[in-house]
Amino acid sequence: MKTITPLVRKQIVQAQRNEITEYHIYKRLARKTTNQKNKKILNSIADDELQHYKIWMKYSGREVGPSRWDILKFYWMALFFGLTFGLKQMELGEQRAQINYNEIGKEIPEAIQIGKEENQHEKELLKMLNSKG
Repeated sequence: MKTITPLVRKQIVQAQRNEITEYHIYKRLARKTTNQKNKKILNSIADDELQHYKIWMKYSGREVGPSRWDILKFYWMALFFGLTFGLKQMELGEQRAQINYNEIGKEIPEAIQIGKEENQHEKELLKMLNSKG
């Protein structure tokens, strides 16, 4: 396996933490929502996030715990202010902590696909949030 530069390794660990954190948030929100279509979307995205975490773990060589603070923060935001508000805040946070999948992809080709799937998740969430069902 190709040697991974320290900068990319740091990004991998951050991406790994993001993925496992989002997995827990989406799973909690899915359990809480009564809308079956939204529940299915949230569970599906959560499952993808867990798969991404496992891919990153192959490269980092270690397990990384989720951000308990972010799990609680976004979960309670969604409970108090509504699912739409909570998910939009998560997306804003994701944009601020954007992992450069194309840059990582120069060393780890799978990163490109993960980046595409993350963009797809965003589209699914926006579609869910914009629909009335």
